[in-house]
Amino acid sequence: MATLIFTTWKFDSAKTPNQVKATQELFLYLTQTERCLRKNVTRNLDLGNRSKCRCDVVVLSYKAECREYRPAHFTYLFENTTTWGSGRNRLFFHALERNTNYLYYIFLDDDISLKFNKRATPAMRQLSPIQAFQNWLLDYEPAVGVMDYSNNPAKSLIQLNWKICNKNLVNHTSVTSPIIYFDPVINAFHAKAVVHIFPLDTDLNKLVVYNPLHRPYPRSHTGTNKAWREFIQDVKRDVPERFANHSLLREFKKDPRLYTRKSQTYCMNVTRHEEIVPFAHFVREEDKKKTFNID
Repeated sequence: MATLIFTTWKFDSAKTPNQVKATQELFLYLTQTERCLRKNVTRNLDLGNRSKCRCDVVVLSYKAECREYRPAHFTYLFENTTTWGSGRNRLFFHALERNTNYLYYIFLDDDISLKFNKRATPAMRQLSPIQAFQNWLLDYEPAVGVMDYSNNPAKSLIQLNWKICNKNLVNHTSVTSPIIYFDPVINAFHAKAVVHIFPLDTDLNKLVVYNPLHRPYPRSHTGTNKAWREFIQDVKRDVPERFANHSLLREFKKDPRLYTRKSQTYCMNVTRHEEIVPFAHFVREEDKKKTFNID
């Protein structure tokens, strides 16, 4: 089971999202499982209570149809020919067909368990981890919000920021940090961003990362860098022409792993409710280089 650690978040009891949008389901959870979603996952993520989770839930079964009782806000799909990637795409297209204006589309694996890390405050612990995460999403409205595994704690990301960026410019108490390399175990995509990220590219399904804790599936010890470089080639074909040879794409393609460890992207300033605009990060990088006359 994957255990996730939630990063620092400050709870403002005077300003709760429930008071702002009490009647709207803000979140759509989308996951895949062999048959029926595990009850411990439903409990840990508060998914069984619609008013509490402010959510609907869609589950794609890929081995057998689920015929167990499920709450009214749960929808089960069945497709026994999907891979992990094509399954998430199937969920994405179903989400579009629902014609419901969710704020966040939260894709997650079916074996996760959430808990707070050591930086969690007493106020945070008054909530469940998933409630804290949802409130953080509403407070900041990032294009993509993620959590990470317990063996990759928030402290490591903060130390990486210190190493790459000017320590004096790093906000040590910030409730959020830019991140490049993260696992898709649970990712929340804003409604304005999800259509620019999905559907996922499934051409590289056979090139997968090996994880000894995963359940049996076709896997490979090689191919990660190859997959990343081929992905960048696809991106270069699809982006507006002015960005096709952008330095960020060149740097990533040259050495993907080095990019994930040393990119200046970690130094981005993150603000609440920043407007979500496609390729805005590319434009900011261009403007920065013009200002400092960097080639």
